[in-house]
Amino acid sequence: GVDGGFEGGWMREPYAEPWGEGGTFFGVNTMKQAPYTEVVKELNRLGWRVATHAVGDAAIDEVLAAYEAADAEKSIVGRRWTIEHGFIPQADQFPRMKKLALVISAQDHLYLAGPSLVTYWGPARAARTTPMRTYIDQGFVVAGGTDSPVVPYPPLWVFYHFITRDTISGGVLGAGEKITRKEALQVQAINNAYLTFEEQTKGSIEPGKFADLVVLPEYILTCPDKHIQEMRVDLT
Repeated sequence: GVDGGFEGGWMREPYAEPWGEGGTFFGVNTMKQAPYTEVVKELNRLGWRVATHAVGDAAIDEVLAAYEAADAEKSIVGRRWTIEHGFIPQADQFPRMKKLALVISAQDHLYLAGPSLVTYWGPARAARTTPMRTYIDQGFVVAGGTDSPVVPYPPLWVFYHFITRDTISGGVLGAGEKITRKEALQVQAINNAYLTFEEQTKGSIEPGKFADLVVLPEYILTCPDKHIQEMRVDLT
């Protein structure tokens, strides 16, 4: 990773006060551009696929610069290089991400940490955290998970948060970033398999694939929203 998490995501703009320390605190840059770029380029030379933790927009800038430098030596397009988390992407970053055909690995941190992120980053940035609607509308493959143990593991909480933008204790944040139930199902099933080049054997219920599935007590595409949040899996 190249930045911190809730308290240390590296931003282009300073944190909200008082956490912004008078406009001087932008988060934590845990690995500097030059050494990080060299690591990424060497991994590319060795044929490895890279996924990098990047929370803030400044961190995403650093990841893109390194990925572009690697791509200039040997194309990474089609190899499903990944940005992990990608909390606060900016519009100018999307074309660069698309050119590299990056995959987004997104989680439901906001579901748990909504009030904390409002405090650290202010309400506007908090409401944009993990902008699923935007990512999907931009044409990205987004895979969804929990980042357990940082966030509790129940996958149905991820589903619930992505379709409602509701949080445990802070209400709905960023209602415009809701996605549909079918999109949420795709994000958590076939897209996760795609992330790891396993979409031919997992991620959907089809002849020839593993019986990698769950049985739920209600139909997840039509039951009340709140039931998803509280649902238990009957069978795996």
